[in-house]
Amino acid sequence: MHRRAVLSLALLLGVSACASSPRPAPIIRPGSTSTRPVQPPVTQPAPVDFALTPARFSDIPGWASADFAPALAAFKRQCNAWKLRTPDAALTGGRYGGPVGNWLNACDAATTVLPGQEHWFFENYFEAAMVTGVGEQRLTAYFEPVVQARRNWEPGYTEPLLTRPSDMVTVDLGAFAEAYDNDALRGAPRSLNGKQIGNRIEPYPKREQITPYQGQIIGYAHPADVYNLQVQGSGRLRFPDGTESRAQFAAQNGYKWNSALGALRNAGRLASATWSGFREWLDTNPGEQKQALNADPSYVFFQEETVTDVTAGPKGAAGIPLTPMGSIAVDPGFHPYGAVVFVDGTYDGGAFDRLLVAQDTGGAIRRGPQRGDIFVGVGPEAGAYAEKMNGPARWWTLLPKQFSAPIASVSSSNPG
Repeated sequence: MHRRAVLSLALLLGVSACASSPRPAPIIRPGSTSTRPVQPPVTQPAPVDFALTPARFSDIPGWASADFAPALAAFKRQCNAWKLRTPDAALTGGRYGGPVGNWLNACDAATTVLPGQEHWFFENYFEAAMVTGVGEQRLTAYFEPVVQARRNWEPGYTEPLLTRPSDMVTVDLGAFAEAYDNDALRGAPRSLNGKQIGNRIEPYPKREQITPYQGQIIGYAHPADVYNLQVQGSGRLRFPDGTESRAQFAAQNGYKWNSALGALRNAGRLASATWSGFREWLDTNPGEQKQALNADPSYVFFQEETVTDVTAGPKGAAGIPLTPMGSIAVDPGFHPYGAVVFVDGTYDGGAFDRLLVAQDTGGAIRRGPQRGDIFVGVGPEAGAYAEKMNGPARWWTLLPKQFSAPIASVSSSNPG
């Protein structure tokens, strides 16, 4: 790797070089005149929870043939949000990337990239680093369901979609981490949702303890559809009069997600953990619907929104509409929102190589720097695609560098 690339990585990561440690002084046992050093016991180094190692684009499997157009679209959406902030503002989440100003040069250039120039753009305005670390190494996918809904309860539409409760409070642990200069808090989730009891904040109730209050219900849908919306994080509601709105993620009660489908399968009551199988089981066992859903203590609340752009997905945790096959949910304890990552995994028996922008997270995703969930689109076809994605993947991230060139003059027929 060129020295300049290594130096710029160090600057972005806040890494400082240090001299090698001096040799330890000889240890002399009592009663002995020997100055021969006594070797200390050998200890295994603790695993590094997160590291970025400089890499060449040519060494990344699938890089040359991957479709970068969706990632570029997602990156442009991210840039629109960054340009509303000051250059010295910190990125949200993550452990690398520096301030927003580091990315603005690439943001300006992205607006001039023509179709066919995507590889040239990313290879010249960024440098690559391989991601390693502890935790779960897995790639899954999610989508935005479109479900039939009703404004009022009726047979078949019995599970309510609820708005964020008025008694929920959010604690910003990130702010406390900086205020107290506390590394333990920095390693915790960025924020926690709870409920104020007297002068204390306690965990918000589990799913089985949540009861709707007047004015909290957006509408009703089939229990399997509502649970699917909660797992995916959002979805579109289609009403009998033809109108459509979005149930956008508003809050989560804070409990770790535990698949209700998986619980039934593990209990031997569901042959396979598919949405169609789950729906059929709920219809066949109406008296056990609540018990089945309560196996998952996690609960997601929504807010109703108008669908203004049918080509984009819902807003992710970064507050930006998600781009199908261009946005990924990550663990923000490692990757900042807006980070450009490349994943090398498998899908349905073949290779899956994709450039993506970190713009979302989720309860099942906060499990390490190599755990991701790709947003694949809207509707049943996207859902069928997402259901098949579940496997390990290697990760790289792209870090911005200072580069200047007239992008539009680069031939789209030969972007490399």
